[in-house]
Amino acid sequence: MKHKILVVEDNGDIRENTSELLELSDYCVCTASNGEEGLDTALQERPDLILCDIKMPVMDGFNLLERLRQHPTLKNSRFIFFTSSSEKKEIEAGLQLGADDYIIKPFTESELIGKVKNLLGSILAFVFIQLEAFQLFHQQFCL
Repeated sequence: MKHKILVVEDNGDIRENTSELLELSDYCVCTASNGEEGLDTALQERPDLILCDIKMPVMDGFNLLERLRQHPTLKNSRFIFFTSSSEKKEIEAGLQLGADDYIIKPFTESELIGKVKNLLGSILAFVFIQLEAFQLFHQQFCL
């Protein structure tokens, strides 16, 4: 099953280029042009990972992340900010809100795909650890 990634970016060229890179790497991609659309799309699509710009109209990336973290079914969504700002304060603010990582624009294909694979790989590792723990519990107490 393909991982689903939501790209939230107000710049159409960046949104399309990022989506294309992800699709070429065999990910299923949905897009939104601002944080409000991103929230609606996340609620409908339930992506495995959200890539989000910080500065956008209607609702910025910080507000989107805050709203996601308050939602019961989306609060644990993997989240990467991408931004043209390399200011440490902005990056730290995003990480403190609960972002898993960040990418500074412009980024290379290998940077993008590497960070995506790393985060999605950690999801699979967590699932396998939980499955092993359940199997051990079942073997010890249910037989």
